[in-house]
Amino acid sequence: MKATITELLPLAAVVAISPVPILAVIMMLLTDRERANPLAFLAGWICILIVLATGALLAGVDSVSTTPSKTVAVIFVVAAAGLIALAIHEWRRRPRKGQPQRVEPWTKFLDTVTPARAFALGVGLVIVAFKDLLSALQAGAVIDDASLALGQQVVAVVFFVLVSSLLIIIPIAVAAAFGERSVPTLHRWRQWLERHGRLVLACLFASIALLLLLQGLSVLL
Repeated sequence: MKATITELLPLAAVVAISPVPILAVIMMLLTDRERANPLAFLAGWICILIVLATGALLAGVDSVSTTPSKTVAVIFVVAAAGLIALAIHEWRRRPRKGQPQRVEPWTKFLDTVTPARAFALGVGLVIVAFKDLLSALQAGAVIDDASLALGQQVVAVVFFVLVSSLLIIIPIAVAAAFGERSVPTLHRWRQWLERHGRLVLACLFASIALLLLLQGLSVLL
């Protein structure tokens, strides 16, 4: 069980470090609209992670081996190239010092969001995020490979989902605990994410690309 948790932790961290959903939740918390929106978003996020991880577990999806086949190694190298391109894209689009903050088009959606739409947004952001989708599927595969008892499988899935959702849960918990007093803190977090979110993503994409590249080339060379 400990070995499985150790394997799940970096996968959950990859999902958790997602500036866009964190920013979306904070912006929902800072609006005067329906207070159920952040909770609905979190519910959608958690539900799709459970579905993906559990689906991979029940389907018996094979986890990515530390010694992949040559075909998988080629896929790793191609995926690494794609992630490097994404990292460069995010790096080039990061706000420069002294430049005004760019308003992202998707944030306008939050002005008219309802709990149902917030739930759908939570689901959608996991599905469209390549790293989150694959991490959730890989988590289910890792749990399946460990041949755990049913209760331990449930604990492993819950652990993965909770860690993956931690950075979304924190602002919701802060707002619930401190009410209006949390607003200055939430504003600071929002400004930091708007300023550094793309840089965080660029570094994350580059790190994942490096790992995939090393794994792929170790088999091909």
